[in-house]
Amino acid sequence: MSMAIESDEHYREAIAAFRKKVPMPHAQFMKLEAREKQRAFTVAQVTRGRVLQQVWDAVDSAITHGSDLEKFKADCGAQLIESWGGEKPGRIEGVFRTGVLGAYSAGREAINNSPAVREARPYARFDDSDTDRECEICADCHGVILPADDPWWDDHTPLMHCNCMCTKTALSQEEAEDEGIDTHGPDVDADEGFGTRPDEEGEDWAPDMGNMAPALREALGL
Repeated sequence: MSMAIESDEHYREAIAAFRKKVPMPHAQFMKLEAREKQRAFTVAQVTRGRVLQQVWDAVDSAITHGSDLEKFKADCGAQLIESWGGEKPGRIEGVFRTGVLGAYSAGREAINNSPAVREARPYARFDDSDTDRECEICADCHGVILPADDPWWDDHTPLMHCNCMCTKTALSQEEAEDEGIDTHGPDVDADEGFGTRPDEEGEDWAPDMGNMAPALREALGL
């Protein structure tokens, strides 16, 4: 039985954000500046360009068609295991989650940076995943409400680490005032290569969870 869904307008910003990323070896990726990393795609301990491209293609398929973790494993799991020198529990899932959720996060950010949304919702709140996957970094940031243009967001925009399931939610001024606006965010660091805010403008976008394949929703914890 196919678990895929058809691509539709709800995913266009996430797809566009991911397709700006260029596959490259991890060593090369780590030499980039933070902003440059927004345009790169890598997997630790994978050096062969052909394998990186296969993983990129598999993530692109998941975002575009809603294919699930099992399809991702079928597309590139064997190649990843070979590159890593053996199977590493949970690591393939981590690559899948990080790729897909990172694209969704970049898509949301593109929307929230558009002039119309920024005018209507000039504040943002950091929301943790509320699951047992939450880490100390994200727990410290949970619930922070600051102006959307506050410099704190420059390096505290989800994803904050591999497997991060946190989100950044746009708020109106009234919503922000009702919940309580912070004067500053916590002084915590995202993992290397994460946390940087993509400064992109875009049209209105939100993932339509009702149309997403159940297996994909379950795999992503949505």
